Amino acid sequence: MNRLLPALACLLLGACTARNYTYYLIEPTVKKTAALKEEDTLVRPFGYGSTTVMKVRWNDGKVLTEVDVPVLASGQRIVVEHGAGNSGVKTIAPMRVVPPPPTKADGSLIEAYRARGLKVDEEAPEVSITRARDLMQEATKAGNYALALEWCETVLQRYKSHPEFLRARASLLLMMGERDKAIEVYEAAEAVESDPAVRKKLEELRRQQP
Repeated sequence: MNRLLPALACLLLGACTARNYTYYLIEPTVKKTAALKEEDTLVRPFGYGSTTVMKVRWNDGKVLTEVDVPVLASGQRIVVEHGAGNSGVKTIAPMRVVPPPPTKADGSLIEAYRARGLKVDEEAPEVSITRARDLMQEATKAGNYALALEWCETVLQRYKSHPEFLRARASLLLMMGERDKAIEVYEAAEAVESDPAVRKKLEELRRQQP
Protein backbone atom coordinates (compact mmCIF):
# COMPACT_ATOMS: atom_id res chain seq x y z
CA MET A 1 0.00 0.00 0.00
CA ASN A 2 2.82 2.36 0.90
CA ARG A 3 4.50 1.59 -2.40
CA LEU A 4 1.38 2.46 -4.36
CA LEU A 5 1.06 5.95 -2.92
CA PRO A 6 4.21 7.39 -4.57
CA ALA A 7 3.15 5.84 -7.90
CA LEU A 8 -0.34 7.35 -7.71
CA ALA A 9 1.15 10.71 -6.72
CA CYS A 10 3.42 10.65 -9.79
CA LEU A 11 0.49 9.83 -12.08
CA LEU A 12 -1.63 12.62 -10.67
CA LEU A 13 1.24 15.06 -10.91
CA GLY A 14 1.89 14.09 -14.52
CA ALA A 15 -1.77 14.57 -15.39
CA CYS A 16 -1.80 18.00 -13.78
CA THR A 17 1.34 19.17 -15.55
CA ALA A 18 -0.04 17.97 -18.94
CA ARG A 19 -2.87 20.50 -18.67
CA ASN A 20 -2.15 24.20 -18.54
CA TYR A 21 -3.93 26.58 -16.21
CA THR A 22 -6.48 27.64 -18.85
CA TYR A 23 -8.03 24.20 -18.64
CA TYR A 24 -9.31 25.02 -15.18
CA LEU A 25 -10.67 28.46 -16.03
CA ILE A 26 -14.41 28.65 -16.57
CA GLU A 27 -15.34 31.65 -18.67
CA PRO A 28 -18.88 32.99 -18.51
CA THR A 29 -21.01 32.53 -21.65
CA VAL A 30 -21.04 35.62 -23.86
CA LYS A 31 -24.53 37.03 -24.11
CA LYS A 32 -25.67 38.24 -27.53
CA THR A 33 -28.01 41.16 -27.87
CA ALA A 34 -31.37 40.51 -29.49
CA ALA A 35 -30.38 42.59 -32.51
CA LEU A 36 -27.49 40.24 -33.35
CA LYS A 37 -29.43 36.99 -33.06
CA GLU A 38 -30.06 35.16 -36.35
CA GLU A 39 -33.26 33.24 -35.95
CA ASP A 40 -33.84 32.25 -39.57
CA THR A 41 -31.74 31.86 -42.70
CA LEU A 42 -31.35 35.13 -44.54
CA VAL A 43 -33.39 35.31 -47.73
CA ARG A 44 -31.48 36.24 -50.88
CA PRO A 45 -32.62 39.74 -51.86
CA PHE A 46 -32.71 39.05 -55.60
CA GLY A 47 -33.30 35.77 -57.33
CA TYR A 48 -31.67 35.74 -60.74
CA GLY A 49 -34.15 34.78 -63.39
CA SER A 50 -35.33 35.56 -66.88
CA THR A 51 -37.94 38.07 -65.72
CA THR A 52 -36.44 39.37 -62.48
CA VAL A 53 -36.15 43.15 -62.49
CA MET A 54 -34.98 45.92 -60.20
CA LYS A 55 -36.89 49.19 -60.32
CA VAL A 56 -34.65 52.27 -60.73
CA ARG A 57 -35.99 55.81 -60.37
CA TRP A 58 -34.40 58.96 -61.82
CA ASN A 59 -35.59 62.50 -61.12
CA ASP A 60 -33.92 65.41 -62.92
CA GLY A 61 -36.19 67.98 -61.28
CA LYS A 62 -38.59 68.05 -64.21
CA VAL A 63 -39.36 64.48 -65.12
CA LEU A 64 -39.53 61.39 -62.90
CA THR A 65 -38.38 58.28 -64.77
CA GLU A 66 -38.89 54.71 -63.61
CA VAL A 67 -37.00 51.87 -65.31
CA ASP A 68 -37.21 48.14 -64.70
CA VAL A 69 -33.60 46.95 -65.00
CA PRO A 70 -33.17 43.17 -65.51
CA VAL A 71 -31.18 41.34 -62.83
CA LEU A 72 -28.78 39.16 -64.81
CA ALA A 73 -26.73 36.27 -63.49
CA SER A 74 -24.37 36.58 -66.48
CA GLY A 75 -23.00 39.92 -65.23
CA GLN A 76 -23.92 41.93 -68.32
CA ARG A 77 -23.75 45.69 -68.05
CA ILE A 78 -26.99 47.66 -68.49
CA VAL A 79 -26.84 51.26 -69.70
CA VAL A 80 -29.88 53.43 -68.96
CA GLU A 81 -30.01 56.44 -71.29
CA HIS A 82 -31.87 59.37 -69.73
CA GLY A 83 -31.73 61.64 -72.77
CA ALA A 84 -32.74 61.15 -76.39
CA GLY A 85 -30.58 61.34 -79.47
CA ASN A 86 -27.47 59.54 -78.21
CA SER A 87 -26.53 57.38 -81.19
CA GLY A 88 -23.61 55.84 -79.30
CA VAL A 89 -25.89 53.78 -77.06
CA LYS A 90 -27.43 50.64 -78.53
CA THR A 91 -31.07 50.12 -77.63
CA ILE A 92 -33.45 47.19 -77.90
CA ALA A 93 -37.18 47.16 -78.39
CA PRO A 94 -39.26 47.29 -75.18
CA MET A 95 -39.62 43.73 -73.90
CA ARG A 96 -39.96 41.88 -70.62
CA VAL A 97 -36.98 39.67 -71.43
CA VAL A 98 -33.32 40.24 -72.24
CA PRO A 99 -31.63 38.34 -75.12
CA PRO A 100 -29.35 35.71 -73.55
CA PRO A 101 -25.72 36.16 -74.70
CA PRO A 102 -24.34 33.69 -77.28
CA THR A 103 -22.35 30.65 -76.14
CA LYS A 104 -19.92 28.31 -77.87
CA ALA A 105 -22.83 26.00 -78.66
CA ASP A 106 -24.33 28.71 -80.89
CA GLY A 107 -21.28 29.00 -83.16
CA SER A 108 -22.19 26.20 -85.58
CA LEU A 109 -25.86 27.25 -85.69
CA ILE A 110 -24.98 30.83 -86.57
CA GLU A 111 -22.47 29.71 -89.21
CA ALA A 112 -25.06 27.39 -90.78
CA TYR A 113 -27.60 30.22 -90.86
CA ARG A 114 -25.17 32.63 -92.52
CA ALA A 115 -24.00 29.95 -94.98
CA ARG A 116 -27.55 29.77 -96.36
CA GLY A 117 -27.41 33.48 -97.12
CA LEU A 118 -30.28 34.28 -94.77
CA LYS A 119 -30.68 37.81 -93.44
CA VAL A 120 -28.88 38.92 -90.28
CA ASP A 121 -29.66 42.24 -88.64
CA GLU A 122 -26.22 43.24 -87.35
CA GLU A 123 -27.73 46.15 -85.39
CA ALA A 124 -29.93 43.86 -83.32
CA PRO A 125 -28.55 42.47 -80.03
CA GLU A 126 -26.60 39.22 -80.21
CA VAL A 127 -28.53 36.30 -78.82
CA SER A 128 -28.02 32.66 -77.88
CA ILE A 129 -30.22 30.61 -80.19
CA THR A 130 -29.97 27.49 -78.02
CA ARG A 131 -30.75 29.27 -74.75
CA ALA A 132 -33.63 31.25 -76.27
CA ARG A 133 -35.07 28.00 -77.65
CA ASP A 134 -34.94 26.34 -74.22
CA LEU A 135 -36.57 29.34 -72.51
CA MET A 136 -39.25 29.50 -75.21
CA GLN A 137 -40.05 25.81 -74.75
CA GLU A 138 -40.19 26.14 -70.96
CA ALA A 139 -42.63 29.04 -71.20
CA THR A 140 -44.74 27.13 -73.75
CA LYS A 141 -44.96 24.06 -71.49
CA ALA A 142 -46.03 26.35 -68.63
CA GLY A 143 -48.83 27.74 -70.82
CA ASN A 144 -47.31 31.23 -70.89
CA TYR A 145 -47.53 31.76 -74.66
CA ALA A 146 -46.96 35.51 -74.47
CA LEU A 147 -43.64 35.01 -72.70
CA ALA A 148 -42.69 32.21 -75.09
CA LEU A 149 -43.38 34.56 -78.00
CA GLU A 150 -41.08 37.18 -76.48
CA TRP A 151 -38.24 34.65 -76.25
CA CYS A 152 -38.93 33.72 -79.85
CA GLU A 153 -38.74 37.38 -80.88
CA THR A 154 -35.30 37.81 -79.26
CA VAL A 155 -33.93 35.49 -81.95
CA LEU A 156 -36.02 36.83 -84.85
CA GLN A 157 -34.89 40.38 -84.13
CA ARG A 158 -31.40 39.41 -85.29
CA TYR A 159 -32.05 36.33 -87.42
CA LYS A 160 -35.22 37.45 -89.17
CA SER A 161 -35.47 34.49 -91.55
CA HIS A 162 -34.76 31.69 -89.09
CA PRO A 163 -37.26 29.02 -90.23
CA GLU A 164 -37.48 27.22 -86.89
CA PHE A 165 -38.33 30.37 -84.97
CA LEU A 166 -40.67 31.62 -87.70
CA ARG A 167 -42.62 28.38 -87.34
CA ALA A 168 -42.53 28.75 -83.57
CA ARG A 169 -43.84 32.32 -83.83
CA ALA A 170 -46.72 31.17 -86.04
CA SER A 171 -47.62 28.30 -83.69
CA LEU A 172 -47.59 30.59 -80.66
CA LEU A 173 -49.75 33.16 -82.43
CA LEU A 174 -52.18 30.39 -83.31
CA MET A 175 -52.35 29.23 -79.67
CA MET A 176 -53.02 32.85 -78.67
CA GLY A 177 -55.99 32.99 -81.08
CA GLU A 178 -54.27 35.07 -83.81
CA ARG A 179 -55.12 32.75 -86.70
CA ASP A 180 -54.72 35.23 -89.58
CA LYS A 181 -51.32 36.39 -88.34
CA ALA A 182 -50.31 32.78 -87.81
CA ILE A 183 -51.12 31.96 -91.43
CA GLU A 184 -48.97 34.89 -92.64
CA VAL A 185 -46.00 33.77 -90.55
CA TYR A 186 -46.39 30.13 -91.59
CA GLU A 187 -46.31 31.27 -95.22
CA ALA A 188 -43.17 33.32 -94.54
CA ALA A 189 -41.54 30.27 -92.95
CA GLU A 190 -42.48 28.13 -95.97
CA ALA A 191 -40.86 30.68 -98.29
CA VAL A 192 -37.58 30.16 -96.43
CA GLU A 193 -37.76 26.41 -95.86
CA SER A 194 -40.64 24.12 -96.71
CA ASP A 195 -41.86 21.67 -94.09
CA PRO A 196 -44.55 18.95 -94.65
CA ALA A 197 -46.15 19.51 -91.24
CA VAL A 198 -46.41 23.26 -91.87
CA ARG A 199 -47.92 22.73 -95.35
CA LYS A 200 -50.52 20.40 -93.84
CA LYS A 201 -51.31 22.93 -91.10
CA LEU A 202 -51.63 25.75 -93.63
CA GLU A 203 -54.11 23.76 -95.72
CA GLU A 204 -56.14 23.06 -92.58
CA LEU A 205 -56.20 26.71 -91.54
CA ARG A 206 -57.12 27.92 -95.01
CA ARG A 207 -60.09 25.53 -95.11
CA GLN A 208 -61.29 26.99 -91.83
CA GLN A 209 -61.26 30.56 -93.16
CA PRO A 210 -64.71 31.99 -93.85
